[in-house]
Amino acid sequence: MEHITPIKEIDSIKDDFTIKVRIIHLWTQKSKFNAKETYSIEMILMDEEGRKIHAFRVKKWFPKFKRYLKEDSSIYVKKPNVAPNTLNFKFADPERKLNFYHDTTMKECENFSGSAHGFDFVDFNTIVSNNIMESKSFDIIGHIFEYGRMDTSEEDKSKHKMLLHLQDIEDTKLKVTLWGHNAYYMIEFLANNNSLAPVVVIVQFARVKFINGRPFSSTYFDVSRLFINNDIDEITSYKNKLVSENGQQLSSSGIKMIASKQNTEHDDFLKNHMFSNIDDLFEPLEEKTVIIVGTVKGIRQNIRWYYLACSNCYKSAKEKESSTDKVDGSHEMAEIVTYECSNPNCKNIKISVIPRFKIPLRVQDNTGTLTLTLFDQEAKKLFKYTAKELYDKNKKHDNSDSFIIGSSDIASQETKVVKDSFSHTGENLTPCARDNSTATSPTKLFSTPTELKRNLATCIDLDEMENLSTSKTPRLSPPDEQPIPRLVPKKEK
Repeated sequence: MEHITPIKEIDSIKDDFTIKVRIIHLWTQKSKFNAKETYSIEMILMDEEGRKIHAFRVKKWFPKFKRYLKEDSSIYVKKPNVAPNTLNFKFADPERKLNFYHDTTMKECENFSGSAHGFDFVDFNTIVSNNIMESKSFDIIGHIFEYGRMDTSEEDKSKHKMLLHLQDIEDTKLKVTLWGHNAYYMIEFLANNNSLAPVVVIVQFARVKFINGRPFSSTYFDVSRLFINNDIDEITSYKNKLVSENGQQLSSSGIKMIASKQNTEHDDFLKNHMFSNIDDLFEPLEEKTVIIVGTVKGIRQNIRWYYLACSNCYKSAKEKESSTDKVDGSHEMAEIVTYECSNPNCKNIKISVIPRFKIPLRVQDNTGTLTLTLFDQEAKKLFKYTAKELYDKNKKHDNSDSFIIGSSDIASQETKVVKDSFSHTGENLTPCARDNSTATSPTKLFSTPTELKRNLATCIDLDEMENLSTSKTPRLSPPDEQPIPRLVPKKEK
Protein backbone atom coordinates (compact mmCIF):
# COMPACT_ATOMS: atom_id res chain seq x y z
CA MET A 1 0.00 0.00 0.00
CA GLU A 2 1.56 3.28 -1.07
CA HIS A 3 1.80 6.23 1.30
CA ILE A 4 -1.34 8.40 1.56
CA THR A 5 -0.76 12.14 1.91
CA PRO A 6 -3.31 14.00 4.09
CA ILE A 7 -4.70 17.22 2.60
CA LYS A 8 -3.00 19.29 5.29
CA GLU A 9 0.42 18.02 4.07
CA ILE A 10 -0.09 18.77 0.36
CA ASP A 11 2.82 20.85 -0.87
CA SER A 12 3.46 22.40 -4.28
CA ILE A 13 7.11 21.28 -4.00
CA LYS A 14 6.01 17.66 -4.34
CA ASP A 15 4.54 16.38 -7.59
CA ASP A 16 4.29 12.66 -6.82
CA PHE A 17 1.85 12.00 -3.99
CA THR A 18 -1.45 10.19 -3.50
CA ILE A 19 -4.56 11.32 -1.66
CA LYS A 20 -7.50 9.26 -0.40
CA VAL A 21 -10.68 11.34 -0.56
CA ARG A 22 -14.45 11.40 -0.81
CA ILE A 23 -16.17 13.67 -3.38
CA ILE A 24 -18.66 15.47 -1.14
CA HIS A 25 -19.90 17.83 -3.86
CA LEU A 26 -19.54 18.09 -7.64
CA TRP A 27 -20.80 20.64 -10.17
CA THR A 28 -20.00 22.02 -13.62
CA GLN A 29 -18.56 25.42 -14.46
CA LYS A 30 -19.71 27.11 -17.66
CA SER A 31 -17.33 28.82 -20.07
CA LYS A 32 -16.93 32.58 -19.72
CA PHE A 33 -17.13 32.89 -23.48
CA ASN A 34 -20.05 30.55 -24.14
CA ALA A 35 -22.67 30.03 -21.44
CA LYS A 36 -23.90 26.87 -23.16
CA GLU A 37 -20.48 25.19 -23.05
CA THR A 38 -19.02 23.44 -20.00
CA TYR A 39 -15.49 24.57 -19.20
CA SER A 40 -14.68 22.39 -16.21
CA ILE A 41 -16.02 20.02 -13.58
CA GLU A 42 -15.49 21.40 -10.09
CA MET A 43 -15.57 19.38 -6.88
CA ILE A 44 -14.90 19.54 -3.17
CA LEU A 45 -12.83 16.65 -1.81
CA MET A 46 -12.54 15.55 1.83
CA ASP A 47 -9.97 13.23 3.38
CA GLU A 48 -10.48 10.89 6.34
CA GLU A 49 -9.42 13.63 8.76
CA GLY A 50 -12.29 15.82 7.55
CA ARG A 51 -10.13 18.41 5.76
CA LYS A 52 -11.46 19.72 2.45
CA ILE A 53 -9.88 20.99 -0.76
CA HIS A 54 -11.27 22.38 -4.02
CA ALA A 55 -10.35 20.39 -7.16
CA PHE A 56 -11.19 20.72 -10.85
CA ARG A 57 -10.57 19.23 -14.27
CA VAL A 58 -10.93 21.03 -17.58
CA LYS A 59 -12.96 19.75 -20.50
CA LYS A 60 -10.11 18.12 -22.44
CA TRP A 61 -9.59 15.56 -19.65
CA PHE A 62 -13.29 14.69 -19.16
CA PRO A 63 -13.13 11.23 -20.81
CA LYS A 64 -10.13 10.13 -18.76
CA PHE A 65 -11.74 10.67 -15.35
CA LYS A 66 -15.47 10.45 -16.07
CA ARG A 67 -16.04 6.97 -14.58
CA TYR A 68 -14.49 7.94 -11.21
CA LEU A 69 -15.98 11.35 -10.57
CA LYS A 70 -19.36 10.86 -8.93
CA GLU A 71 -20.79 12.76 -5.99
CA ASP A 72 -20.46 10.89 -2.65
CA SER A 73 -18.00 8.35 -4.12
CA SER A 74 -14.50 7.69 -2.69
CA ILE A 75 -11.32 7.58 -4.79
CA TYR A 76 -7.53 7.48 -4.71
CA VAL A 77 -5.91 10.27 -6.71
CA LYS A 78 -2.24 10.00 -7.67
CA LYS A 79 -0.16 12.94 -8.92
CA PRO A 80 -2.70 15.76 -8.88
CA ASN A 81 -1.26 19.17 -9.71
CA VAL A 82 -1.24 21.86 -7.00
CA ALA A 83 -2.38 25.41 -7.80
CA PRO A 84 -3.04 28.46 -5.61
CA ASN A 85 -6.60 29.10 -4.46
CA THR A 86 -7.22 32.66 -5.68
CA LEU A 87 -10.98 32.75 -5.10
CA ASN A 88 -12.21 35.58 -2.90
CA PHE A 89 -14.82 33.32 -1.36
CA LYS A 90 -13.30 30.18 0.17
CA PHE A 91 -15.31 26.99 0.59
CA ALA A 92 -12.39 24.61 1.21
CA ASP A 93 -8.62 24.87 1.77
CA PRO A 94 -7.94 28.64 1.63
CA GLU A 95 -4.44 28.35 0.16
CA ARG A 96 -4.48 25.54 -2.41
CA LYS A 97 -6.57 23.73 -4.97
CA LEU A 98 -5.93 20.67 -7.13
CA ASN A 99 -5.99 20.22 -10.89
CA PHE A 100 -6.34 16.82 -12.57
CA TYR A 101 -4.31 16.63 -15.78
CA HIS A 102 -2.63 14.10 -18.08
CA ASP A 103 -0.27 12.66 -15.44
CA THR A 104 -3.02 12.24 -12.84
CA THR A 105 -4.41 8.74 -12.25
CA MET A 106 -7.39 7.55 -10.21
CA LYS A 107 -8.89 4.37 -8.84
CA GLU A 108 -11.90 3.55 -6.73
CA CYS A 109 -11.62 3.40 -2.94
CA GLU A 110 -13.81 0.95 -1.02
CA ASN A 111 -12.54 1.50 2.54
CA PHE A 112 -12.93 5.24 3.15
CA SER A 113 -13.48 5.61 6.90
CA GLY A 114 -14.14 9.33 7.22
CA SER A 115 -17.34 11.31 7.56
CA ALA A 116 -19.97 10.91 4.86
CA HIS A 117 -20.51 14.63 4.29
CA GLY A 118 -18.07 16.51 6.51
CA PHE A 119 -20.54 19.10 7.81
CA ASP A 120 -19.06 22.06 9.67
CA PHE A 121 -22.11 23.58 11.34
CA VAL A 122 -22.29 27.15 12.59
CA ASP A 123 -25.04 28.00 15.08
CA PHE A 124 -27.55 30.69 14.12
CA ASN A 125 -26.58 32.97 16.99
CA THR A 126 -23.03 33.23 15.64
CA ILE A 127 -24.40 34.47 12.32
CA VAL A 128 -27.01 36.94 13.62
CA SER A 129 -24.46 38.43 16.04
CA ASN A 130 -22.07 39.11 13.11
CA ASN A 131 -19.34 36.82 14.44
CA ILE A 132 -18.59 35.08 11.16
CA MET A 133 -16.37 35.85 8.17
CA GLU A 134 -17.93 36.82 4.84
CA SER A 135 -15.07 35.27 2.87
CA LYS A 136 -15.54 31.70 4.11
CA SER A 137 -18.40 29.23 3.63
CA PHE A 138 -20.20 27.50 6.47
CA ASP A 139 -22.93 24.88 7.05
CA ILE A 140 -26.25 25.42 8.83
CA ILE A 141 -29.05 23.14 10.04
CA GLY A 142 -32.55 24.15 11.11
CA HIS A 143 -36.25 23.56 10.48
CA ILE A 144 -38.55 25.69 8.34
CA PHE A 145 -41.28 27.72 10.03
CA GLU A 146 -42.01 30.11 7.14
CA TYR A 147 -41.21 30.29 3.45
CA GLY A 148 -41.77 32.79 0.66
CA ARG A 149 -42.95 32.56 -2.91
CA MET A 150 -40.51 31.98 -5.73
CA ASP A 151 -39.23 35.24 -7.22
CA THR A 152 -38.93 34.72 -10.98
CA SER A 153 -38.60 38.37 -12.03
CA GLU A 154 -35.21 37.75 -13.69
CA GLU A 155 -35.00 35.94 -17.04
CA ASP A 156 -32.02 33.85 -15.93
CA LYS A 157 -33.32 30.88 -13.92
CA SER A 158 -30.14 30.81 -11.84
CA LYS A 159 -31.27 34.20 -10.45
CA HIS A 160 -34.70 32.96 -9.38
CA LYS A 161 -34.85 32.92 -5.60
CA MET A 162 -36.88 31.85 -2.60
CA LEU A 163 -36.72 33.05 1.01
CA LEU A 164 -36.77 30.62 3.95
CA HIS A 165 -37.23 31.47 7.61
CA LEU A 166 -35.35 28.82 9.58
CA GLN A 167 -35.29 28.14 13.31
CA ASP A 168 -32.76 26.09 15.28
CA ILE A 169 -33.00 24.02 18.47
CA GLU A 170 -32.39 27.15 20.60
CA ASP A 171 -35.28 28.95 18.81
CA THR A 172 -32.91 31.41 17.10
CA LYS A 173 -34.31 32.46 13.73
CA LEU A 174 -32.39 33.02 10.50
CA LYS A 175 -33.42 34.16 7.02
CA VAL A 176 -31.83 32.19 4.18
CA THR A 177 -32.22 32.85 0.45
CA LEU A 178 -32.11 29.87 -1.89
CA TRP A 179 -30.99 30.63 -5.45
CA GLY A 180 -31.51 28.83 -8.74
CA HIS A 181 -31.75 25.04 -8.70
CA ASN A 182 -31.72 24.94 -4.88
CA ALA A 183 -34.85 27.11 -4.80
CA TYR A 184 -36.60 24.85 -7.32
CA TYR A 185 -35.58 21.77 -5.32
CA MET A 186 -37.24 23.27 -2.23
CA ILE A 187 -40.41 24.25 -4.11
CA GLU A 188 -40.75 20.72 -5.49
CA PHE A 189 -40.21 19.17 -2.06
CA LEU A 190 -42.82 21.34 -0.33
CA ALA A 191 -45.33 20.63 -3.10
CA ASN A 192 -44.93 16.85 -2.88
CA ASN A 193 -44.35 16.21 0.84
CA ASN A 194 -47.01 16.69 3.51
CA SER A 195 -45.65 14.30 6.12
CA LEU A 196 -46.08 14.82 9.86
CA ALA A 197 -42.37 15.26 10.41
CA PRO A 198 -40.85 18.79 10.57
CA VAL A 199 -38.98 19.90 7.47
CA VAL A 200 -35.30 19.95 8.49
CA VAL A 201 -32.89 21.66 6.13
CA ILE A 202 -29.10 21.57 5.84
CA VAL A 203 -27.39 24.15 3.66
CA GLN A 204 -23.79 23.11 3.05
CA PHE A 205 -21.29 25.72 1.83
CA ALA A 206 -23.60 28.65 2.56
CA ARG A 207 -22.54 32.28 2.36
CA VAL A 208 -23.30 35.39 4.40
CA LYS A 209 -23.03 39.05 3.44
CA PHE A 210 -23.47 41.92 5.87
CA ILE A 211 -25.40 44.88 4.49
CA ASN A 212 -25.83 47.84 6.82
CA GLY A 213 -24.73 45.57 9.64
CA ARG A 214 -27.44 42.97 8.98
CA PRO A 215 -26.55 39.38 7.96
CA PHE A 216 -28.02 37.96 4.75
CA SER A 217 -27.40 34.23 4.41
CA SER A 218 -27.83 32.42 1.11
CA THR A 219 -26.75 29.59 -1.10
CA TYR A 220 -23.76 30.33 -3.34
CA PHE A 221 -24.23 29.53 -7.03
CA ASP A 222 -23.74 25.79 -7.69
CA VAL A 223 -21.25 25.45 -4.82
CA SER A 224 -23.92 25.14 -2.10
CA ARG A 225 -25.59 21.81 -1.49
CA LEU A 226 -29.09 21.45 -0.03
CA PHE A 227 -30.37 18.55 2.11
CA ILE A 228 -34.11 18.41 2.93
CA ASN A 229 -35.28 15.72 5.39
CA ASN A 230 -32.66 13.32 4.03
CA ASP A 231 -32.17 10.02 5.83
CA ILE A 232 -28.78 10.94 7.25
CA ASP A 233 -27.46 10.91 10.83
CA GLU A 234 -27.32 14.68 11.24
CA ILE A 235 -30.96 15.26 10.28
CA THR A 236 -32.19 12.26 12.31
CA SER A 237 -30.33 13.53 15.37
CA TYR A 238 -31.73 17.05 14.89
CA LYS A 239 -35.30 15.73 14.66
CA ASN A 240 -34.85 13.68 17.85
CA LYS A 241 -33.57 16.74 19.73
CA LEU A 242 -36.40 18.84 18.34
CA VAL A 243 -39.02 16.34 19.53
CA SER A 244 -37.44 16.08 22.99
CA GLU A 245 -37.24 19.87 23.34
CA ASN A 246 -40.88 20.37 22.30
CA GLY A 247 -42.27 17.34 24.09
CA GLN A 248 -44.12 16.23 20.96
CA GLN A 249 -43.58 15.67 17.28
CA LEU A 250 -43.92 18.80 15.14
CA SER A 251 -45.96 18.84 11.98
CA SER A 252 -44.95 20.28 8.63
CA SER A 253 -48.51 21.58 8.36
CA GLY A 254 -47.43 24.29 10.80
CA ILE A 255 -45.17 25.84 8.15
CA LYS A 256 -46.62 29.15 6.97
CA MET A 257 -46.30 31.04 3.74
CA ILE A 258 -44.69 34.45 4.28
CA ALA A 259 -47.24 37.16 3.60
CA SER A 260 -46.23 38.85 0.36
CA LYS A 261 -45.41 42.55 0.61
CA GLN A 262 -45.18 42.92 -3.13
CA ASN A 263 -47.98 44.57 -5.07
CA THR A 264 -49.18 43.67 -8.50
CA GLU A 265 -48.40 46.12 -11.29
CA HIS A 266 -52.13 46.82 -11.44
CA ASP A 267 -52.32 47.82 -7.76
CA ASP A 268 -48.94 49.54 -7.83
CA PHE A 269 -49.90 51.88 -10.66
CA LEU A 270 -53.66 52.21 -10.32
CA LYS A 271 -54.67 51.79 -6.68
CA ASN A 272 -51.85 52.41 -4.25
CA HIS A 273 -50.46 55.70 -5.58
CA MET A 274 -52.00 58.79 -7.11
CA PHE A 275 -51.14 60.23 -10.50
CA SER A 276 -49.44 63.60 -10.51
CA ASN A 277 -48.43 66.27 -12.99
CA ILE A 278 -44.83 67.38 -12.95
CA ASP A 279 -45.66 70.93 -11.91
CA ASP A 280 -47.32 69.58 -8.75
CA LEU A 281 -43.93 68.31 -7.61
CA PHE A 282 -42.30 71.75 -7.47
CA GLU A 283 -44.44 72.81 -4.53
CA PRO A 284 -43.31 71.95 -0.99
CA LEU A 285 -44.87 68.63 -0.04
CA GLU A 286 -44.35 65.72 2.32
CA GLU A 287 -42.51 62.56 1.33
CA LYS A 288 -44.72 60.35 -0.79
CA THR A 289 -44.81 58.13 -3.88
CA VAL A 290 -46.55 59.33 -7.02
CA ILE A 291 -47.11 58.16 -10.60
CA ILE A 292 -45.98 60.40 -13.47
CA VAL A 293 -47.16 59.91 -17.05
CA GLY A 294 -44.45 61.51 -19.16
CA THR A 295 -41.83 61.19 -21.87
CA VAL A 296 -38.12 60.59 -21.32
CA LYS A 297 -36.56 63.39 -23.37
CA GLY A 298 -32.94 62.49 -22.78
CA ILE A 299 -30.12 62.18 -20.28
CA ARG A 300 -28.34 65.06 -18.58
CA GLN A 301 -24.75 65.09 -19.82
CA ASN A 302 -23.27 67.25 -17.08
CA ILE A 303 -23.88 64.69 -14.34
CA ARG A 304 -22.01 61.40 -13.99
CA TRP A 305 -24.20 58.39 -14.89
CA TYR A 306 -22.73 56.08 -12.25
CA TYR A 307 -21.29 56.13 -8.76
CA LEU A 308 -18.59 54.00 -7.16
CA ALA A 309 -20.27 51.77 -4.60
CA CYS A 310 -18.89 49.75 -1.73
CA SER A 311 -19.10 46.11 -2.82
CA ASN A 312 -20.28 45.17 0.67
CA CYS A 313 -23.25 47.49 1.31
CA TYR A 314 -23.62 49.34 -2.05
CA LYS A 315 -23.41 52.77 -0.42
CA SER A 316 -21.18 55.33 -2.11
CA ALA A 317 -17.42 55.08 -1.53
CA LYS A 318 -14.96 57.93 -1.28
CA GLU A 319 -11.47 57.90 -2.75
CA LYS A 320 -8.57 58.32 -0.34
CA GLU A 321 -4.97 59.03 -1.29
CA SER A 322 -2.15 57.84 0.89
CA SER A 323 1.54 57.07 0.54
CA THR A 324 3.78 54.18 1.40
CA ASP A 325 7.42 53.21 0.98
CA LYS A 326 8.31 51.78 -2.43
CA VAL A 327 9.25 48.10 -2.37
CA ASP A 328 12.36 48.68 -4.48
CA GLY A 329 14.38 49.88 -1.48
CA SER A 330 14.83 53.42 -2.86
CA HIS A 331 13.29 54.98 0.28
CA GLU A 332 10.98 56.95 -1.98
CA MET A 333 7.27 57.26 -1.34
CA ALA A 334 4.64 55.77 -3.66
CA GLU A 335 1.16 57.23 -3.91
CA ILE A 336 -1.64 54.70 -3.54
CA VAL A 337 -5.39 55.08 -3.86
CA THR A 338 -7.80 53.37 -1.47
CA TYR A 339 -11.53 53.73 -0.90
CA GLU A 340 -13.58 54.42 2.18
CA CYS A 341 -17.26 53.53 2.54
CA SER A 342 -19.56 56.42 3.42
CA ASN A 343 -21.81 54.10 5.42
CA PRO A 344 -20.84 54.26 9.14
CA ASN A 345 -22.45 50.86 9.73
CA CYS A 346 -20.32 49.09 7.12
CA LYS A 347 -17.85 46.85 8.92
CA ASN A 348 -15.42 46.28 6.07
CA ILE A 349 -12.13 48.04 6.76
CA LYS A 350 -10.67 47.22 3.35
CA ILE A 351 -13.28 47.58 0.64
CA SER A 352 -13.44 47.17 -3.10
CA VAL A 353 -15.63 49.36 -5.27
CA ILE A 354 -17.90 48.64 -8.21
CA PRO A 355 -19.70 51.07 -10.55
CA ARG A 356 -23.50 51.20 -10.13
CA PHE A 357 -26.02 53.09 -12.26
CA LYS A 358 -27.25 56.52 -11.20
CA ILE A 359 -28.62 57.99 -14.44
CA PRO A 360 -30.16 61.50 -14.49
CA LEU A 361 -33.15 61.36 -16.88
CA ARG A 362 -35.06 64.41 -18.13
CA VAL A 363 -38.76 63.55 -18.06
CA GLN A 364 -41.47 65.79 -19.49
CA ASP A 365 -45.26 65.99 -19.46
CA ASN A 366 -47.47 68.83 -20.71
CA THR A 367 -46.93 70.80 -17.47
CA GLY A 368 -43.13 70.81 -17.23
CA THR A 369 -39.83 68.95 -17.19
CA LEU A 370 -37.75 67.60 -14.32
CA THR A 371 -34.84 65.27 -13.61
CA LEU A 372 -35.48 61.78 -12.24
CA THR A 373 -32.72 59.41 -11.21
CA LEU A 374 -32.69 55.90 -12.63
CA PHE A 375 -30.87 53.68 -10.17
CA ASP A 376 -29.07 50.39 -10.60
CA GLN A 377 -31.82 47.78 -10.30
CA GLU A 378 -34.12 49.30 -12.92
CA ALA A 379 -31.28 50.46 -15.18
CA LYS A 380 -29.93 46.91 -15.50
CA LYS A 381 -33.35 45.71 -16.65
CA LEU A 382 -33.44 48.48 -19.25
CA PHE A 383 -29.92 48.16 -20.66
CA LYS A 384 -29.52 44.37 -20.23
CA TYR A 385 -25.99 44.83 -18.85
CA THR A 386 -24.45 46.13 -15.65
CA ALA A 387 -22.85 49.49 -14.92
CA LYS A 388 -19.48 47.76 -14.58
CA GLU A 389 -19.79 46.21 -18.05
CA LEU A 390 -20.65 49.60 -19.54
CA TYR A 391 -17.88 51.30 -17.55
CA ASP A 392 -15.27 48.76 -18.69
CA LYS A 393 -16.44 49.04 -22.28
CA ASN A 394 -16.06 52.81 -22.13
CA LYS A 395 -12.59 52.60 -20.58
CA LYS A 396 -11.49 50.15 -23.27
CA HIS A 397 -12.57 52.44 -26.11
CA ASP A 398 -11.42 55.89 -25.09
CA ASN A 399 -10.04 55.68 -21.53
CA SER A 400 -12.43 58.48 -20.62
CA ASP A 401 -14.51 58.98 -17.53
CA SER A 402 -17.34 60.85 -19.28
CA PHE A 403 -19.09 58.17 -21.24
CA ILE A 404 -22.28 59.44 -22.92
CA ILE A 405 -25.35 57.23 -22.97
CA GLY A 406 -27.18 58.12 -26.16
CA SER A 407 -30.89 58.59 -26.61
CA SER A 408 -31.05 55.34 -28.54
CA ASP A 409 -29.98 53.50 -25.39
CA ILE A 410 -32.78 54.98 -23.36
CA ALA A 411 -35.39 54.90 -26.16
CA SER A 412 -36.17 58.59 -25.75
CA GLN A 413 -39.26 60.24 -27.18
CA GLU A 414 -41.35 57.27 -26.07
CA THR A 415 -44.07 57.76 -23.50
CA LYS A 416 -43.31 56.30 -20.08
CA VAL A 417 -45.20 55.58 -16.91
CA VAL A 418 -42.85 56.45 -14.07
CA LYS A 419 -43.22 55.83 -10.37
CA ASP A 420 -41.02 57.86 -8.05
CA SER A 421 -40.80 58.97 -4.43
CA PHE A 422 -40.26 62.58 -3.48
CA SER A 423 -39.09 64.07 -0.23
CA HIS A 424 -39.17 67.86 -0.20
CA THR A 425 -37.99 70.07 2.61
CA GLY A 426 -39.82 73.21 1.61
CA GLU A 427 -37.61 74.47 -1.20
CA ASN A 428 -39.38 75.98 -4.20
CA LEU A 429 -37.91 74.09 -7.14
CA THR A 430 -38.08 75.08 -10.79
CA PRO A 431 -37.86 72.54 -13.65
CA CYS A 432 -34.25 73.47 -14.37
CA ALA A 433 -33.18 73.60 -10.74
CA ARG A 434 -34.49 70.22 -9.67
CA ASP A 435 -31.66 67.71 -9.43
CA ASN A 436 -31.32 64.05 -8.64
CA SER A 437 -30.92 64.65 -4.93
CA THR A 438 -34.69 65.00 -4.64
CA ALA A 439 -35.35 61.45 -5.80
CA THR A 440 -35.07 59.36 -2.67
CA SER A 441 -35.81 55.93 -4.10
CA PRO A 442 -35.25 54.09 -7.36
CA THR A 443 -37.37 55.17 -10.30
CA LYS A 444 -39.68 52.54 -11.73
CA LEU A 445 -39.46 52.77 -15.51
CA PHE A 446 -40.69 50.71 -18.44
CA SER A 447 -38.42 51.23 -21.40
CA THR A 448 -40.72 50.90 -24.42
CA PRO A 449 -44.42 50.81 -25.24
CA THR A 450 -44.11 47.07 -25.86
CA GLU A 451 -42.66 46.44 -22.41
CA LEU A 452 -45.19 48.78 -20.88
CA LYS A 453 -48.04 46.87 -22.54
CA ARG A 454 -46.68 43.58 -21.32
CA ASN A 455 -46.14 44.68 -17.72
CA LEU A 456 -48.95 47.14 -17.19
CA ALA A 457 -51.63 47.43 -19.86
CA THR A 458 -52.57 43.76 -19.86
CA CYS A 459 -54.16 44.25 -16.46
CA ILE A 460 -55.51 47.79 -17.04
CA ASP A 461 -58.99 48.45 -18.25
CA LEU A 462 -59.03 51.66 -20.25
CA ASP A 463 -62.33 52.70 -18.68
CA GLU A 464 -60.83 52.10 -15.26
CA MET A 465 -57.86 54.32 -16.17
CA GLU A 466 -60.23 57.10 -17.21
CA ASN A 467 -62.31 56.70 -14.05
CA LEU A 468 -59.15 56.75 -11.97
CA SER A 469 -58.03 59.94 -13.64
CA THR A 470 -61.22 61.78 -12.70
CA SER A 471 -61.59 60.34 -9.21
CA LYS A 472 -58.03 60.30 -7.84
CA THR A 473 -56.15 63.02 -9.66
CA PRO A 474 -57.77 66.44 -9.46
CA ARG A 475 -55.17 68.11 -11.67
CA LEU A 476 -54.69 65.58 -14.47
CA SER A 477 -54.70 67.09 -17.92
CA PRO A 478 -57.74 66.66 -20.18
CA PRO A 479 -58.06 63.18 -21.70
CA ASP A 480 -57.33 64.40 -25.23
CA GLU A 481 -53.90 65.59 -24.09
CA GLN A 482 -52.97 62.35 -22.32
CA PRO A 483 -50.55 59.91 -24.00
CA ILE A 484 -52.00 56.87 -22.22
CA PRO A 485 -54.53 55.84 -24.94
CA ARG A 486 -51.59 55.34 -27.34
CA LEU A 487 -50.10 52.74 -25.02
CA VAL A 488 -53.13 50.81 -23.82
CA PRO A 489 -54.26 48.22 -26.37
CA LYS A 490 -57.86 48.34 -27.51
CA LYS A 491 -60.28 45.97 -25.93
CA GLU A 492 -61.01 42.88 -27.93
CA LYS A 493 -64.58 42.60 -29.07
